[in-house]
Amino acid sequence: MTSSPYELGYGRIISFDHDFIGRDALLRAKDTVSRTKVTLVCDPADARAAMGTEPEFALSYARQRVEARDGLVGITCHSASLDPAGTVLSLALVDNRFAEPGTEVSVVWGDHPGPGTDPEADLGLPRIRATVAPAPYDEYARTLDRGNA
Repeated sequence: MTSSPYELGYGRIISFDHDFIGRDALLRAKDTVSRTKVTLVCDPADARAAMGTEPEFALSYARQRVEARDGLVGITCHSASLDPAGTVLSLALVDNRFAEPGTEVSVVWGDHPGPGTDPEADLGLPRIRATVAPAPYDEYARTLDRGNA
């Protein structure tokens, strides 16, 4: 699953005041963003069940499926336990219609076997209930003046 700089929140740092390969494609993509970067707050009990009894430290760069009632709605980019939150948080890209804070989704925790297996196959991997929150998760980080970033 590829992503655009606009979905990741990097659109503001792209300079179009010169020619470069992909410039026209980036200009077209600016108004067609279909996914949003969000934080997923995992249910603590589900996270413990999927990762072990006491996941004091969890860190994963794996691309886990994010699902809702419609099936696949996104993918995680980074997951880690966060002490102040008391659970695992995942940075994820989700379809815009599921990006509203408070939306409930689930993270399929585990490795898909890859090519040759139906992407929609139920492989018995644990599902962790999660709630969508803004990204960055920390309110202070979200409200910083990032105009010059």
